[in-house]
Order: sequence, then C-alpha cells, then structure tokens
Amino acid sequence: MQPLVLLSSNLSLFIEINRHCNEQGWYISNMTDPRQTIELVNNGEVSGLIWDLSAAPLKKHKKELQILRENIEGPIIVIAPKENHDERLTCYGLNIDTYLIEPVDYVELIARLKQLFWVYNKTQKNNLIDFEDSKKIKDRACVKCENLQIDFKQYIVTNNGVDLGLTPKEFSLLWYLMKHRGQVLSRDQLLEGVWGYDSIGSSRIIDIHISHLRDKLEKDPQNPQWIKTIRGFGYILDLSYPLVAEGN
Repeated sequence: MQPLVLLSSNLSLFIEINRHCNEQGWYISNMTDPRQTIELVNNGEVSGLIWDLSAAPLKKHKKELQILRENIEGPIIVIAPKENHDERLTCYGLNIDTYLIEPVDYVELIARLKQLFWVYNKTQKNNLIDFEDSKKIKDRACVKCENLQIDFKQYIVTNNGVDLGLTPKEFSLLWYLMKHRGQVLSRDQLLEGVWGYDSIGSSRIIDIHISHLRDKLEKDPQNPQWIKTIRGFGYILDLSYPLVAEGN
C-alpha cells in the first residue's frame, strides 16, 4: 500500500499514529507544511491523509486542503483540537471523510481508516468501467491494443506480458483514452469522464495522472508515442492503435 501522510508538528501524535499504523503494515510519511504536502502528493501516489488542524488551521489553509482532496484518491481525516461546528461543516463541504476531536482514540482512528479504505477500494473498482461499456465488455477476458493487454477481470494492464502496475485511476484514465482514440480530449472532459465531476482549478490532477501514466507506458516519457499533448486543448491517444477484444 502507498504511504499515508500525516500533516502535523505534534511529535507525540506522530509517534502514536505511526505505531498504530505500523501494526497494520501501513507506512506513515510525516509532513509539517501543507504546500510541501501538496508537492509530495503531486510527485507520487499516497493512500490517504491525516490532517492535524493544530499544525495547519483551516482558516489559513483551506485552499491547500481543497487541493489535496482533489488529488488524493483515498481517505482524508481531520483532527481538531476542540469541537467547532462551523469548521466541521466546512470540512464536510470539502468532502473530508472524518472530523475527529482530540484526544484521539487511536483504536477508533484505525477502525475508521480500515472502513474508509474498504469504501474507496470498492468504489474505485466499480468505477473502472462505466455502466454502458461494462455491458459491452463484461464477457470479454481482455482487450489488446498493440503490445498492451487490458485485463478487465484483474484490472491490470500488461506490456508484452509485464504488469505496468497501474493504479485504479490510471487504469480508468487509460481505458477512457482508448475508447476515444483519435479524439482530442480536454482536461474538463477527462475530469468528467474518469473522475465523474468537473471542478474548476482541478486540471492539474489530469496532468499529474497523465505524467504518471506516461512514465509507466512510454519508452520515452519525454517523447510520448501513445498519449500526446495537444497544446491549448488537451490530450489524444493515437488512432493508429486498434483495439482487439479477446476471450469470452
């Protein structure tokens, strides 16, 4: 599992959360600055975020929390020093999963994380393929595109038999591009088609996932042959790659 991120300057909080998470086999990456946390998330996959409001108050860092929510495909839990009803509502308005009050019940924290991981994993698998397309390919073992093989039973993509290690969202993004081969897709179209929403200021999430996808897919990510950038418009997957259905 990718690391959880704890944004906090409270050493005792980090020690306790780190200890309880390690017992579950979860790795914790500790950050103290919201902007550096955004950079960390942009540079790699993370499984979730625990945000300590004592270290990064919501009034000062609401925008950063919103950006992280748009870029993290897993649970986000906020820990507050005391109950604040308006703050709680603001957090839920930002689609934060859980708002906890200190002192932290670490057993409950772990239980909530487990439940949220279950929800996110189930949702991601269900959203890999939309309903219309799932009816068309539900009986197919896989689809081939040149050297790539898309396995809809295991939700993996292989290149010449080698698993590319795509995340669920990368899988969905690649399949969406393949379904629309030869069509220039704007960032807004990709947000709506893959993420299911259109959020102003969220185009960066598309660029990040395209970059990660190219790193795994292209021989030379700096000179992509599969997913090409159309400046000022968006991205396109070359139409010259045909799709061939296999299996029953």
